[in-house]
Amino acid sequence: MKAVRLLGEGAARLVDGVPIPEPGPGEVRVKVLAAGICGTDKHLCRGDATVREKAKPPRTLGHEFCGEVDAVGDSLRRDWNPGDYVAAEMHIVCGTCYPCRTGQSHVCEKTVIAGLHRDGAFAEYVVLPADNLVRLDRDIVPLKVGAFLDALGNAVHTVFSTDVPARNIVVMGYGPIGAMTAAVADFVGAAEIFICEVSPYNLGLAREWASERNAAHPAGFERIVVLDTSTEDGRKAAAESVKDRTRAGGADAVLEISGHPTAINDGLSMLRWGGELIELGIGREQGVRVEAWNDEVVFKGRTIKGIIGRRMFDTWYRTLGLLRAGLQVDHLVTDEAPLDDFHDAMAKFEANETLKVVLYPGGVPR
Repeated sequence: MKAVRLLGEGAARLVDGVPIPEPGPGEVRVKVLAAGICGTDKHLCRGDATVREKAKPPRTLGHEFCGEVDAVGDSLRRDWNPGDYVAAEMHIVCGTCYPCRTGQSHVCEKTVIAGLHRDGAFAEYVVLPADNLVRLDRDIVPLKVGAFLDALGNAVHTVFSTDVPARNIVVMGYGPIGAMTAAVADFVGAAEIFICEVSPYNLGLAREWASERNAAHPAGFERIVVLDTSTEDGRKAAAESVKDRTRAGGADAVLEISGHPTAINDGLSMLRWGGELIELGIGREQGVRVEAWNDEVVFKGRTIKGIIGRRMFDTWYRTLGLLRAGLQVDHLVTDEAPLDDFHDAMAKFEANETLKVVLYPGGVPR
């Protein structure tokens, strides 16, 4: 089969002739119909410090996908059949460590991530534990949305990690997951949403989306505000704008998606006293310097909360429930390509010339 393989630090190639994996006991082989390119894939292809020690070549990349059950290994579990439409939780957990046994398996101490620690879904087939599969409704979840439910789950987990409805929220970064986070925060009823971004391309998409959502407001209120933080003056103006508009000295919560040290510090400066910084973003480097720890965190009683993955499987059910209730995210897919065009698609993604990219091993559906 064809698969995108990490062959060395920062070297990923589309390879033909990779053996089709066989499901073992308790495992299922899934025919991949669509897969999403994620920021983590970009970090892997660049050999960034935060991930380069985690993926040992050769490794098939890809941890966002949907597909159809193709074969079932020997298992006591017989509720999966060929043709079933599925996605999967790509964090494979031990079930025996303290977090797993106390309802926090999303922070399992022995997590194995498909597409990082074991082969993933940028391929024609992928094998996973049957317990990790999630059944999808074809009428509710089209392929191009099913392709990135893993990432959408990150956004849902981030939003539901704080109290968003009727509150003032800042979203730091309008890349793919930032855009999803903003859409979820909007859907669940945030009072105001401030989107901070530096990329001209992403700023344009954010403004287009904000204009559409603001126009739908019954009072014509500019509820979603896009702030250009690409310059030092822009950053200062953004912080003042958030403080002035909220009338509470800052936002109730900042959902930080970029992982950039500047954005993290800017996010803290935009919080009201007692506010929360919800941190999903993964930076290029391991360390981040908080510029004013005492003044911005301790003395103002602020909370910093790290987010990883999705709560298993509560976040999955919430995500599918939001889609069933009408959450719209298909507009976030700006590029679709066959798996054969992985290199060109990744180059566009690396250059910030696209938002969400979906790959199709069998070719782009017509």
